[in-house]
Amino acid sequence: MEISVLRLGELGTNCYIFRQEDSPKCGVVDPGDHGEQLAKWLKDKGLEPEAVLLTHRHFDHIMGVPGLRAAWPELPIYCHPADLGTGDTVTMFGQSYPTVRSFGNVTPWKEGDRITVAGVELEVLETPGHTSGSVTLRAGNTLFTGDTLFAGSMGRTDFEGGDGQAMMASLRRLGELEGDYQVLPGHEGQTTLEVERQTNYCLRAAMGR
Repeated sequence: MEISVLRLGELGTNCYIFRQEDSPKCGVVDPGDHGEQLAKWLKDKGLEPEAVLLTHRHFDHIMGVPGLRAAWPELPIYCHPADLGTGDTVTMFGQSYPTVRSFGNVTPWKEGDRITVAGVELEVLETPGHTSGSVTLRAGNTLFTGDTLFAGSMGRTDFEGGDGQAMMASLRRLGELEGDYQVLPGHEGQTTLEVERQTNYCLRAAMGR
C-alpha cells in the first residue's frame, strides 16, 4: 500500500490518499477542507478516488467532500452513524458548517466492519472520545487514528460529543493492540504505536503505566 499525505486547511488537517502500487484507484481518508485543491492534486496524479473515509465529523476533516463530489458526483462516503449529525448544519467555533448527513450518499459503518477500497482492506475500530462516532481505521500494519491518538498526545475532549472517559478507554484499546503499527494521525506528524506506548503520557496513563 502506498500512502500520500496532504496537510490541508488552516488547522493543518492530514488528508491521506492510499492505493495499491501503480494503481490509479485510491481511497481518501479525511479530505480536509480544501476539496477543490485535493481534486486537482488527484487529477494531476492521474488518480481516481473510490471512496471517502471519515474518521469523525469535525469540519476540518469533512469540508473537502463537496469539492471532491463536484469532480466525482457519485463518490461514496463512509462515516460512523453517531457522527452523521441530526440536521444539515452544526455550529462550531461560532460558525455554521454542514453536517456529514447533509452531503448525502453516506454509508454508515460500525465496529468490526471491513471494507475494501482501491484494493485495500480496512477494518473499523470504534474509538470514541474526541467525538461520539470517532473511529480508527486499521489497514494492515497502519492505523489511521484521526483525532484520537496523536504523536505525543491525544485529541481534545471538550467539544460537543467529547468524553474524557471514553477517550481513555479508546487509547487503552489502541495501546493494547498486539504488535506495532504505523500511526497516521489527523494532525501533525506520523509515529508508531510502540513509540507512543513508551513516550506518550496520555496513552501510558490510559494503559495504567
